[in-house]
Amino acid sequence: MKIKPPRDALSVALDAVNDRWSLHIVRALAFGASRYTEILRAVGAPRDILSSRLRKLTESGILRPRSAEDGATAGYELTQKGKDLGQVILVLKRWGDTYREDDVPPVDFIHDVCGQVFVAEVLCQACGRPIRSGEFSLAHEPGDCPA
Repeated sequence: MKIKPPRDALSVALDAVNDRWSLHIVRALAFGASRYTEILRAVGAPRDILSSRLRKLTESGILRPRSAEDGATAGYELTQKGKDLGQVILVLKRWGDTYREDDVPPVDFIHDVCGQVFVAEVLCQACGRPIRSGEFSLAHEPGDCPA
């Protein structure tokens, strides 16, 4: 018997990027790749899989095709939804920096507003404090059974 988790905002978000390549594609576009061949080089996915993921990310509104107008080369670009997903990648980057092996170089990002290297931090919107593992619990709707 298969048990299917309930559909909620978190499961929808996870489903949007639940394969091996989607976040790599978003990362490649955030780092400046836009044409298919540039994305292919940056991601390293097999061509058929890359085409499938680009289609999936476009259908889900994370990417959009970019036309060849105004001298720009046709390709793909992140939508606002895709750019907002970049914040998730920054938090994953922090985790990767913390647990990377010694021979894997870190990637630093500069905050354009102040010119300094920044580290992504998850903060409580109410009190402004950083959220640490074990400092939160699941809020249940009235009548929901905590599984």
